Amino acid sequence: MIQRIQSVFLGIIVLIVATLCSISVLHLVYVTPETKTSEYVLNLFYFNKLENGILLESHLQIGLILIASIVIGLSIYILMNFKNRVRQMMFTQINMVAIIALIAAFAVKAYFFIPDFSSEKMMMSSIIGIALMMFMAYLNVRVFFLIKKDEDLVKSADRIR
Repeated sequence: MIQRIQSVFLGIIVLIVATLCSISVLHLVYVTPETKTSEYVLNLFYFNKLENGILLESHLQIGLILIASIVIGLSIYILMNFKNRVRQMMFTQINMVAIIALIAAFAVKAYFFIPDFSSEKMMMSSIIGIALMMFMAYLNVRVFFLIKKDEDLVKSADRIR
């Protein structure tokens, strides 16, 4: 049903994806001995390369935008399709594949765009952004098992009658 906790989780997934589009998920700062500071900022919409605070490169991430849109669309579809739990479970699995694809595509973009990628150069917002991505995957798994629990409960109630 639409008032169940899995509906709240699906709404949180939509909010997390929207948040990941606006905050800098990866923000790395490299300082060289010649007092040159290079910053790399990557989120689901853009990749920016800054040197000494001046923007050198900016790339729109069309692939990540597309996958993020698919995740949002699937989450809303699952939320609105509350009358058919079997279809909800199927689309929740498809949504999990889309979330994993989003995380994998993001990791590939970070690997290709950021030279000498290392975790010790990450800012605190990077850790928060990566944690939000993992939390989104966890919420999707919880949604699947909660829908499955409801379906099993309905099947057992039908068997008793």
